Amino acid sequence: MYGLILLAGSLIASAILFSFGIPFFFLFLFIPLIPFLNRNREKKRCPVCGWETGSPGISFCPFDGTALTAPGIEGERDD
Repeated sequence: MYGLILLAGSLIASAILFSFGIPFFFLFLFIPLIPFLNRNREKKRCPVCGWETGSPGISFCPFDGTALTAPGIEGERDD
């Protein structure tokens, strides 16, 4: 959805700037960003401290070393 909004905004801005005699480079500026806006990232959470990340490369909490879990899945805690 955001990709279509960006594309439409880019086309409108390019048309307005072109009518004023300014080259329309905004179209080519925003098109490469469209695939990055529609990615759904799965958040992972530390069951001990609550730290969250969306990075797929991080599997452990940087503060306490606990394995991260998906939201809604409670890990076992050693109390």
